Amino acid sequence: MTTIEQISQKPTENEPEPAVPARGKLAYRAMLAGALVLAATGIGTFVLGKAPMTQWVLMAHVTAAPLFAVGLALVALTWAEHCRFGALGSRQSGLGKALLWLILACGVVVILSGVVPMTPLFGTPGQHALYLTHRYSAIALAAALVLHLLSLRGARKRERPA
Repeated sequence: MTTIEQISQKPTENEPEPAVPARGKLAYRAMLAGALVLAATGIGTFVLGKAPMTQWVLMAHVTAAPLFAVGLALVALTWAEHCRFGALGSRQSGLGKALLWLILACGVVVILSGVVPMTPLFGTPGQHALYLTHRYSAIALAAALVLHLLSLRGARKRERPA
């Protein structure tokens, strides 16, 4: 059985701990790639006034969803330790940590509100409520992702000497 100690790579004594491990950055990129396609197809369709999605736009949206879901789960596993509030030695800002947890929470809501309507548990009013929940939580997720990327960029600029 694999333990957390075997998975986490601890830096040596002379080496500073990275802000996020390399596999965490890969997971973030996967989540971001999925989110970019989902935002372009979902939010883009909504903004252009062509809702609901149909044909190839819907197919692209549904095809990118697993990449986002797996990426989100991997981000939760690889970033959570570095983004705990009160973690000693964390190089993440308080804003960056809060935004990451907001991304994870909104991501779960987006995924569940996209999958639950596929079950026979809700009637027409419930399906409509889930559709609206999916839409607006996705908008909040997209905003949190943009702000998180900006906070990471700002942190990177502060770390590099001029």
